[in-house]
Amino acid sequence: MTLTTTLPDSDQIALLREKNAMACLDVDLGARILSCDTMARRFLELHPCYCRRDEAERLDIDPAAAFDSALCSASRQVAPASTVLFPETPSANGPVQINILPFKPERVRIVVFWYNPDAAFASEQITSLTARERAVLELAAAGLRRDRIGHHLNISMPTVDLHCRNLRRKLSALTMSEAVAVAARRNILSI
Repeated sequence: MTLTTTLPDSDQIALLREKNAMACLDVDLGARILSCDTMARRFLELHPCYCRRDEAERLDIDPAAAFDSALCSASRQVAPASTVLFPETPSANGPVQINILPFKPERVRIVVFWYNPDAAFASEQITSLTARERAVLELAAAGLRRDRIGHHLNISMPTVDLHCRNLRRKLSALTMSEAVAVAARRNILSI
């Protein structure tokens, strides 16, 4: 599948918002995968064409020139730039959008939005939330700050942070606001 920086049509945008999964990977300038979340691992299992294994595991996105250029722009020391790639022709379960974002020097965050045909896998991730994680999620959805969540649940700030990290990982979210949105979309929360 080839990707382009051309904006998708309104049908593709509607599909992107309607039903998708989000996967996060961190790569270096050579596209070597440094870390990835559970949904990214699942994406790579279902789409092996996006992963090349030589001396290391690497992300392989066509066209390579556009991908390499996006990696370079996102990792610049001065004025790094984000790039968004869209498929020229959307497939039934492939990526809908790939965001290439500045993260740290020599490290780029790749966020892949894709159609997840495996709803059981996504629900398995959700059911693995502990009671305390659900309580933290409910309080975050109610708009409480981390310190107020800790006070309400009688736990320390590092413990709140631990639960927040686990929630973001399990819900494939980059922020707690995004974790709340994902939980609401998947009917975990009654918002």
